Amino acid sequence: MYKRVMIVVDKRPVSKAAVSEGVALAQVHDAEVVFFTAMPLYPMPLADVPPFVVVPPKEYQDAADEEAKRVLAAATLVADKAGVPSRTAKGEGEDPAQSIIVAARRRRCDIIVVASAGRNALLRLLTGSVIPALITASPIPVLVCKQRPRTARVSRPVAGSSKVRKSAVRRRRTTPAGAA
Repeated sequence: MYKRVMIVVDKRPVSKAAVSEGVALAQVHDAEVVFFTAMPLYPMPLADVPPFVVVPPKEYQDAADEEAKRVLAAATLVADKAGVPSRTAKGEGEDPAQSIIVAARRRRCDIIVVASAGRNALLRLLTGSVIPALITASPIPVLVCKQRPRTARVSRPVAGSSKVRKSAVRRRRTTPAGAA
């Protein structure tokens, strides 16, 4: 069904959920993966507001490129380990959702996989999440992945502890005569 899966990656830890789910989806469908990251635009300071820290545009762009390379390389490694063919792409624009959609259309992707930190819709809007705009504007299906919660490890009683002895004694007393 899917021939090409676009997975949107960034530096947030929750992005690993999109990589994991997207690569698994591509593996099942024998599809190719396109890892995509939206490059941040240089923040233009307002004329009336004194800037706190001024980073030269070239230095800002170099740092953003290095971060994108690192994130894309880590995602590619996951695909390589799963035996899924992949390539990478970067895009930029005023609207990250539109840059994702344009890149997905240009690369003929069948589905876009993104990660969500699990916040409610209002928080996503207030924090500038790309997901609401992507879901609304994309003609391509969007799969939103949440990070799976870590399962709590259940500690097992150590042999010889009082919990083991008491439960074993109770079991022996409740076993009917002649059984086992």
